[in-house]
Amino acid sequence: MKYKILLVDNEPADLDCTKIVLAEEADFEVFGCTDADEAISLLKAQPEAFSAILLDYRMPKKDGIATATEMFAINPQLCIAILSADQSRDVLKKCIAVGVKDFIEKDQDEEVLRSVVRGLCKKWEDRPQFAKQEATNSDDLIPGVIGQSPQMRELFRMVKRAAQVKASICIYGESGTGKEVIAKAIHRLSPRKNKPFIALNMSAIPENLAESELFGHVEGAFTGADRVNEGKLLAAQGGTLFLDEIGDMRPDLQAKLLRVLQERKVTPVGASKSIDLDVHLITATHVDLEKAILDGRFREDLYFRIHVLPIRIPPLRDRVEDIRHLVFHFLKIHGGETRQISTKILRYLESYTWRGNVRELENEIQRLVSLSDRIIEAHHLSEKIKKHCAVDLDDGSVLAYGEFFKTLQENELEYLRSNVRRCGSMREACRSVFKAPVSSIHTRIKILEQNFNSSIKEEKNHE
Repeated sequence: MKYKILLVDNEPADLDCTKIVLAEEADFEVFGCTDADEAISLLKAQPEAFSAILLDYRMPKKDGIATATEMFAINPQLCIAILSADQSRDVLKKCIAVGVKDFIEKDQDEEVLRSVVRGLCKKWEDRPQFAKQEATNSDDLIPGVIGQSPQMRELFRMVKRAAQVKASICIYGESGTGKEVIAKAIHRLSPRKNKPFIALNMSAIPENLAESELFGHVEGAFTGADRVNEGKLLAAQGGTLFLDEIGDMRPDLQAKLLRVLQERKVTPVGASKSIDLDVHLITATHVDLEKAILDGRFREDLYFRIHVLPIRIPPLRDRVEDIRHLVFHFLKIHGGETRQISTKILRYLESYTWRGNVRELENEIQRLVSLSDRIIEAHHLSEKIKKHCAVDLDDGSVLAYGEFFKTLQENELEYLRSNVRRCGSMREACRSVFKAPVSSIHTRIKILEQNFNSSIKEEKNHE
């Protein structure tokens, strides 16, 4: 990746010298202007183009601070440094006030100059870019189902076809992919949409109640049956019955369900008469039913009854491009519409494996909404995501220039010192954080200490 550097200096000779120094860095692409208005026009045309901007402090039409002010109005996240021989405290305060990130002496050591510019580029790279919800293409979309990926668009087309048939439908998908959501979508698009949609999870009901829940029972059919229960099959009369995790249904219930599907009649437990049944059956499972048949865990004849029209939902890890749309959808439904989320946080979410699929992502977004106030930041993420994605909690902004200290130079000095302490040695800090030679950082610290001590003396003299 090339970092684009914009230099603005009304002295052509000084401009050329700085360009030559910075051009020695292979990943720097340097652009120069001798006129501030020309630079501002260039920035208006490309507000996000430049990773670092160096402005001469003294220019005839507009000085560096006035130019920086106009540039920040175009893009407040710009990383701008002022080049000047004048390092008085008043000048530094003015720089801080407008948001300039650094102040560089014109006769600065070449290595230090390159190191400072690289620091600006790193800060630009780590800036909090806030993501925006992208417009969606409404073609083939299904109400209540989120996705723009090719896999989901194919699924939407399949759902629309499935909604118009009477054949039994079997939905395959990992846990959390939204099998019930798809079943509801099929029902809403079908001619039965004004009739009941009844769902029953076969793995979530106790074995001793499963038969009664599915087929119903009459009063007195067994101990505790003190009233009539019509059961889910009859409750869905005229509409749709969704049996989730049918692969977990026990063998005796499989046989009874097969009989119901063959005869289109249901007999409640304890009843002597059968009732005609008009139900569209949709089943779902995460189990490989063909393997379950070979293992003796699922009836082959029932399989052929329910497996007329199979639909497969892709796992979230296979449609990463849908994560952004799902994030904004869940922010909205969980009261997080005012939250800002950076593109970096989105990249973390997109690189996570999501073993729990859409359900796990929704839980994470709900958690982020509850933990954050205005901006969702890296430290709000779950530990499992931070660990999996190697999230950098410092994020380049823990010691943001001009935020906590009186001057930019005090801030930079503390930034350098704190990272040396955090890394355990100057050499390690230069390797992993500063990306600069040890000699350059030593020189920079020495200069900053001298300037800091001078500013203290100056302040005492004013007192």
